[in-house]
Amino acid sequence: MMLSERTWLFLLSLAIAVILWFYVDTTAQSPSGQSPTASLRLHNVEVSFSGLADGWRASANPPAVDVEMRWPAPAILAVRPADVRAIADVHALETGPHQVTLRIQVPAGVTTVQATPPSVVVTLLGP
Repeated sequence: MMLSERTWLFLLSLAIAVILWFYVDTTAQSPSGQSPTASLRLHNVEVSFSGLADGWRASANPPAVDVEMRWPAPAILAVRPADVRAIADVHALETGPHQVTLRIQVPAGVTTVQATPPSVVVTLLGP
């Protein structure tokens, strides 16, 4: 059975597409064999507080930070800005100003997290 020229061109195009897809898939991986990573920098992530006793108030300077994240590229749609939090733990602090290193809460699978700045000045006011 003879194939028409149109069928041959279609099959040739399909073969080229599959070869290119495999080529791009294998060359897009990092040298360590891991899948490529996606990165995202969120600006103005508001600082929240954990361990704040009833009746106490806290303020942070600066009140918001930038957060840079990296994760495997296939999971790019799983990361939402609402899932990222910058948390200052104040449970053991007395009234007054304190330099507090932030804990960044991110979705599962995020591999690298960096806050800028990494710490803030938290001022606590008692009841």
